[in-house]
Amino acid sequence: MTKKYDDKSVKRGINLLRAGWFLHNFMLVLPVIVLIYTQKGVTVGDFFLIQGIFRLAAFLFEIPSGYMSDCFSRRRVLIAGSLFHILGFVTIAASYGFWTIVLGESLLGISSALFSGTLEAYTYDLLKRNKSQKQFLKEFGNITTYASAASMIAGLIGGFLFVQLGANGLLWLEAFIATIGIFTFLALPELLEIRRIVKHKDALTDAISITVTTMKNPKLRNLILFPSLFGAFTIVLLWILQPIMEVSHVSIGLFGVYFGINQLSVLLCAKYAYKICEKLGEIATSIITIFTIILGIIMGIVAIHTSNIAVVYIACGILAFSSAIRVLNNLQYNTLLHHSIRSTERGTVLSARAMTATLCGAVFLSTSKFLIDYIGITATLTALGIMIIPLLWSLKLVSRYIVKK
Repeated sequence: MTKKYDDKSVKRGINLLRAGWFLHNFMLVLPVIVLIYTQKGVTVGDFFLIQGIFRLAAFLFEIPSGYMSDCFSRRRVLIAGSLFHILGFVTIAASYGFWTIVLGESLLGISSALFSGTLEAYTYDLLKRNKSQKQFLKEFGNITTYASAASMIAGLIGGFLFVQLGANGLLWLEAFIATIGIFTFLALPELLEIRRIVKHKDALTDAISITVTTMKNPKLRNLILFPSLFGAFTIVLLWILQPIMEVSHVSIGLFGVYFGINQLSVLLCAKYAYKICEKLGEIATSIITIFTIILGIIMGIVAIHTSNIAVVYIACGILAFSSAIRVLNNLQYNTLLHHSIRSTERGTVLSARAMTATLCGAVFLSTSKFLIDYIGITATLTALGIMIIPLLWSLKLVSRYIVKK
């Protein structure tokens, strides 16, 4: 006999996810992270390489983490992700130099992998308890909105706290906030009804089989590929904003303001993703997001080459917004993907998606490190603009599998 779940248990779980993801994303260090790392002995180019390594660490743990959430426990994987998040910041706070920072970022990368597919899978399957999974885009958009609000608030005060506490003081404060966050994940209800039972093959073979089958499926492959490429563009635009502001002589005190603009944009994109996709349709929404990326690239080049400080401020604001559009794109295609996969494979398939996105981001960021170091920021942005061509090709492929409105 199937166990019935009341609305209160589902609502409680959603509220805990909102609180936990809020604390997880209360990232005081992000608006000044380049300054923190340069004070710890790395160059701006090294920062991009470190971010690439972060994504490589996440890439290596994506499939194992998703498969563990399918077979073992989504809740316990989220708790493990929170623990690695704490360890990452503790390591960076206590470190100096390239390799120790790499170690801390690698721990954060593992945390990212543990959360990436599992958080969504947990949310979707929690909603399935009351057959309300069709509300996933709306509910997960709300969870993302809470996280964006956390990032926005943290971004606005992060620069000020950096001046008051210094690099290490800010990092230790971040570790403390992460420690509070783990208790929300400990309080989540367990989804005992979601378990993948494997009888005729070992776990490794089963996980590889799901991943290979997913990537061979044309619909699933293209629903994964387009947002993965798109996300790589936005992550480069996000991290290149700080070096652009430095070159353009923007006051350090405004770094947090621009990060706040970015996170406010993320919040709005998350909150209204459901309505935008419903009103415009998937294809029109995708085209708009691509044009937003192109606009961001152009504004980055304008900010570097103009002497008009007012134009610099406006260009940096538009660039901050353009990198935030990734949330709308992610929610849009993740929802389409959720509706096309089974619960007992959800964590593994979402991890395959996250693995692809992480690999694309790692390649783009690592390449950007060498372009910035050897030929400059303008050339890096120009190269990014040229890469719009394969992004448009990817959209053409995925458009065969989405409903036109």
